[in-house]
Amino acid sequence: MELSKHQISEAVQSVIDGYADPLEVYALLKDLEQHISKAKSEIESAAQQEAAKFEGKTFKHKGFQFTKTEGRAMYNYKNVGKWVHYQSALKEIEEKSKAAALNNKLGAMMVTEDGEVIEPCEITYSKPSLTIKAI
Repeated sequence: MELSKHQISEAVQSVIDGYADPLEVYALLKDLEQHISKAKSEIESAAQQEAAKFEGKTFKHKGFQFTKTEGRAMYNYKNVGKWVHYQSALKEIEEKSKAAALNNKLGAMMVTEDGEVIEPCEITYSKPSLTIKAI
């Protein structure tokens, strides 16, 4: 375990110092991240079963502290007629507001048939990403 952490730290430092190809190291780290995520999901059930053997919400085991939490309640309103109605109305407002925002970027204003100005929504952008595919 520690060796892998050390190798990752060395690879990152090599990129920072300008000795390693940042794209290559990034791709290798992304591949490792996906592999680790898959491996974790494969053993998650076994880990939950093992944790259930310990008393209390928090326990220590082999140098790690674990905290058990119950699943959170999730609510689904799709069977509530009033919610469905307002959700549909909200979606229509969002679509019009989005169109108004896109028109606004072009210097145009969006107006309804009744002459009401449609308020544009705010547009923000996420950080750029880099997609990697082994060839």
